[in-house]
Amino acid sequence: MRQDLTVGQRVLRSIGLTILLMTALVCGLLASTYATGDRFGGWRQPLIVVSLLLASLAAFVMTIDAFDLWMRGRRITAYSVRMVHSLVFVAILVAVVLSAVTATPGLLLVTAPALVIYLLTVLKAQTASGPRPARGRGSSRNGRQKRGGKKRS
Repeated sequence: MRQDLTVGQRVLRSIGLTILLMTALVCGLLASTYATGDRFGGWRQPLIVVSLLLASLAAFVMTIDAFDLWMRGRRITAYSVRMVHSLVFVAILVAVVLSAVTATPGLLLVTAPALVIYLLTVLKAQTASGPRPARGRGSSRNGRQKRGGKKRS
């Protein structure tokens, strides 16, 4: 746990994590309710359930990613971060497409707060700490080697 955070930062980050986790739980509970109920019939019911399960998975993965960044200071590898972001993107994309196909816009209402928190904080932090652009060829040449292996001075 990071000790360099102020009390206010810890409270805000805890609220954000709670919203992400509650989104995952609400989507999971809605999926189980719609799976056992008869509100939507025919071909729409399985698609809505899959959509909600994917949204629940994405929100849970967002919670784990945000916890790693906010509370642990990004301890997982850069490759794992890219894989997590890809998983979240694909899961949310498929969930939104299924929601559009079944004409149930409620998924966006349920997941909007979590998506806003995730996009504005976790992904923004990743781009800010990303790789720096390479220096141009015309910048300082001290320490570069000539052909043949001899150092320039």
